[in-house]
Amino acid sequence: MKKINLSIKTNIFISMLSLTLVMIGILWTLQGIFFSSLYKATKENDIERASNLIVDSIGTENIEVTINQIVDEYDLCIQVFMCKDASVLYSPECKSNGCIIHQLTNDGLYYHWLNGINNSENGIFSEISNAENGDDFLVLTRLVTDTKGEVYLLVLNASVEPVQATISAVRAMLILISVLFLVSATVISLILSKRLSSPIINMNNNAKRLARADYNIEFNTDGPIEIRELAKTLNITTRELGKLDSMQKELIANISHDLRTPLTMISGYAEVMRDIPDENTNENLQVIIDEAARLTSLVNDLLNVSKLQAGTQTMNIQRMNLTRAVANTVERYSHFKEHNDFTITFEYDSEVYINADEIRLLQVIYNLINNAINYTGIDKTVIVTQTVENDVVRISVKDSGEGIKEEDLPLIWDRYYKVDKIHKRAVIGTGLGLSIVKNILLLHGSRFGVSSEIHKGSVFWFEFKITD
Repeated sequence: MKKINLSIKTNIFISMLSLTLVMIGILWTLQGIFFSSLYKATKENDIERASNLIVDSIGTENIEVTINQIVDEYDLCIQVFMCKDASVLYSPECKSNGCIIHQLTNDGLYYHWLNGINNSENGIFSEISNAENGDDFLVLTRLVTDTKGEVYLLVLNASVEPVQATISAVRAMLILISVLFLVSATVISLILSKRLSSPIINMNNNAKRLARADYNIEFNTDGPIEIRELAKTLNITTRELGKLDSMQKELIANISHDLRTPLTMISGYAEVMRDIPDENTNENLQVIIDEAARLTSLVNDLLNVSKLQAGTQTMNIQRMNLTRAVANTVERYSHFKEHNDFTITFEYDSEVYINADEIRLLQVIYNLINNAINYTGIDKTVIVTQTVENDVVRISVKDSGEGIKEEDLPLIWDRYYKVDKIHKRAVIGTGLGLSIVKNILLLHGSRFGVSSEIHKGSVFWFEFKITD
């Protein structure tokens, strides 16, 4: 059987209307099954309460006044007999037509009730129908002994004839209540279903727009607290996705720029060497080789970032001389320093060893130094420092550039983030270096971070535990 898919508005409406119908059904069931029993039980309680009042007053001067008050208050017929001579002691005028205890003659009255009684302390109830008019009665017969030892027979009678009329009245009232309840529930269900479903429907429509990469949307934060919390979360998600989309587009533009420059150089020099035989020199070949190396570096950086974030990079952890690795890396920049007037120094006190993947860690060192070269100040100074505290070694790379705003510091490690939104071609590298650094250090379980002051430069650092 095919499942019918209903909207949330319809589901809420049907659920609330179903609840209303169930409640109406319960009311009718209770009325039909338990009303008569409840009515008779209430009558029995009234008769027992009245008999207890008479028992408390029996043998006192107030007995007659008490009985008359009970007759008026509880609408009962009462007779009290003296058992020693079977005489009627009290028999107030009965207000009920056809009362069963007043239809019997006085001669047989006492013995009629006495024969039906048992030894129960609270007496016994009897249900009697009047054959003449069809009325039903509840009769309580009870023996009572006063403080002087006199024994009395109490007979209390209550008509239950109005129960059918009461049931009919209650049933008519239930019909009216059910109709009003059903109409009210329908209106309320429509209002509530619309009110509860509207935020979800709007959220669904906005989510569809978000799926189509439309980030210029705002989820409505009205409605129940769960809807508001979900809307706030989706708004944050939308903003972050929008930022990510912008950074991805910017990265593509940056990479396109970086690809186009070396490709233009390679193409231009190759055409010159082809068309002009005298230009087929080692210098021109070196330019082509250098630009091809730049392209290779760009492609490798992109592949490294993808592999690291996908978790497919394998690690080869071995004991290595960290100090020597950093010193050798700084030394390799000597040719670059000579031609570009850069000052790159490495400060350390002693050599230390750590456990790490040397190839990956060299990437970290290269990328941090390249990043410092790209953004250092006009003094073109980069200082690499090794410090040791207890059994932890820290490598810091300091530049003298413009620095990074405090709100940008947590974001600079992101794959697509760029502090300055105006693209400038990196002197060395591709602009993906910090993302590569972050992922390699995370794979090593190493601590890392950055501190920066505007107009005073930045310091990037990472730490490893020293091994013997």
